[in-house]
Amino acid sequence: MAKKKITITLEEHKVAEIERLVTAGSREGAASTSSWIEEAVTAKLEQAERAQRAVDWLVARAKEENPGDWEAALEAVRAADERRGFTAPEGKRAA
Repeated sequence: MAKKKITITLEEHKVAEIERLVTAGSREGAASTSSWIEEAVTAKLEQAERAQRAVDWLVARAKEENPGDWEAALEAVRAADERRGFTAPEGKRAA
């Protein structure tokens, strides 16, 4: 898969700890700081995907078991979001 070089900003103590772990891991086969960070990002993305699947499952169950309550709750959230000026990220919409 193609890779893209980016710049990130982290607190110094976190960079030092990553570098320490990478150096310690290099004796065990860890390749680089970039690969260490990529593994961490991959784990976080997988966690987010699992969480989204759980939310999707809960939404489907709520809609099926309590359709009227679900719609009322969703409308209350939409109204609260509107009062606070919240807008869904581009390409996303409330369930």
